[in-house]
Formats: sequence, C-alpha cells, structure tokens
Amino acid sequence: MISKATILVVDDDLRIRELLRTSLNAEGFAVLEAGTSEELYERLNSEDIDLITMDVLLDRENGLDLVRDIRRRSDIPIILVSGRVELIDTVVGLEIGADDYITKPFPIRELIARVRSVLRRAGSTTKAYPRQGHTPEVTENTMEVIRFGEWTLMPAARQLRNPDNEEVNLTTAEYDLLEIFISSPQRALSRDHLMEQLTGRDWQSSDRVIDNHVAQLRKKIESDDGFEWIKTVRGTGYMFAGKTTRELLQM
Repeated sequence: MISKATILVVDDDLRIRELLRTSLNAEGFAVLEAGTSEELYERLNSEDIDLITMDVLLDRENGLDLVRDIRRRSDIPIILVSGRVELIDTVVGLEIGADDYITKPFPIRELIARVRSVLRRAGSTTKAYPRQGHTPEVTENTMEVIRFGEWTLMPAARQLRNPDNEEVNLTTAEYDLLEIFISSPQRALSRDHLMEQLTGRDWQSSDRVIDNHVAQLRKKIESDDGFEWIKTVRGTGYMFAGKTTRELLQM
C-alpha cells in the first residue's frame, strides 16, 4: 500500500527534514532522514526505501551526482527538491533519471501529492538498491509481451529488451511514458494528456518534464536503422509511430 511506503528525505537542512518527516508521517508514510551522502548510502544499504526526496544542493555535495550514482544501481523513484534559481539543475536531474521535481518554497500538500503520484506509477516493481550480498529473486512465468520492431516490452516485469535481447535500463517515468505511447500507437498525444497520465497533474507551457522524459526515452530506443519511434507532432505533442503486436511468452 502506498500509505505504508518508506520515504528517505535527503536534505542538509534539519528544519526541512523535520518538516517533511512530520508531514509525511501524518499521511501514514514511514520516513527516514539523511543529511549527507554517507548517511544516504548507510540508509540505502540497510533499509528498504520506496522513494527518495533529494535536495539538489547539499552543503558540501551535489545532489545531482548522488542521483546519477543511485540511478546506475537502482530505479528507486527520486523527487528532486530545488530552489527556484536552480531550475536548470532540475532539467539536468530529469535527464539523468529523476522522476519528478518540486521547487522551494512549496505547499506541503503539493509535495505529498507528488510523492503519491510517483509511488503509484512505480507500483511494487521498483528495483531495490542492491545491498552487499543481496541477490534479487528470479522466477519463471508466462507473460504477455508487446513487440514493436525487434524490441520487446514485458509489462508484468516492467522490462524492455532491445533487438539483442538485452535489458534496457529505464527509469520509472521513462517506462511509464513508453507504456502510454504503446497503448495508443500512431495517435498524436498532447503534452496535457501525457502529463496527466504520467503525473496526475496539469501541464504548463514552462514545464519541461514531458519533453525531457521523451528526449531520454528516445536516446534509449533509437534504432540502428534510424527509425524514429517517437515523433514530434508540431503544435500538439508526440506520437508513437511504430506498430505493435501482443503475444504470450514463456519466461
């Protein structure tokens, strides 16, 4: 259940950590705190974390570097927390794998709504941070797969495999965006629609969330033959240009 999720609040400001802990606790979340990278990794290596809120600018460290490092090992959802003057950093953060961002100062209700939205999208299939000596459980199942070209999407496993049958590392947002596109192939989808489906909130003309996630997704599914799977529809949004087929696969 989302209400039982564990949130790791990473911020070097004790007052902000206390505010977020109190507010999230009141909503039924379990909350852990970290003020430094050492505390962050200590928590990740010892606790089951469902979502991280990450301050972009810590006292002596760059939160974006920490996001980049975490994303190499896990797809734990990450929400960036940044000051208004650091908007460019939020764009970079989305490009390296953060799932959403919120700028200071913010209404606490908005942060809670963002947390719930990202957790809802992530579901229960988020890859845990790999602890020392921990091996993920592997099971065999028959599942539905969706193919486009020589690519294979496995919704039950939330996994994408390229033409060489290698798993492609997608963030939660990138995977969800791909599923949205594949569910409506060859249809122009507006940024409003994509934003509502992806985050549950309205799109604003200054918001780069959709454009950045699309850009990163495109990089990961570019075909060697130059086929453009996601096309820009001028004045509207984007369209998944390929055809899809569904079948059962024994895993």
